Amino acid sequence: MSKAAGQPLPNVLIKVVDLLVESRIRIDAMEQVLVKTNPVAYDLYLGTIENLRLQKAAELKNILQG
Repeated sequence: MSKAAGQPLPNVLIKVVDLLVESRIRIDAMEQVLVKTNPVAYDLYLGTIENLRLQKAAELKNILQG
C-alpha cells in the first residue's frame, strides 16, 4: 500500500480534497464580498482569472502536442 507521511494514500487524498473544498468555499465567500463592496475590482478579478485559464489551456495544449 502506498503511504505518504505515514498515512495510507486514500486518507491523504481525502485530506487534500477536504482542503481544496475548504479553499473553494473561502474563495467563493471572498468573491461575494468583493462583488458587494467593489464591483469594478471584481470585474478586474474575473478578467485576470479568465486570462490565467487561457494561459493554462495554451500551456497544456503545447505540452500535449509537443
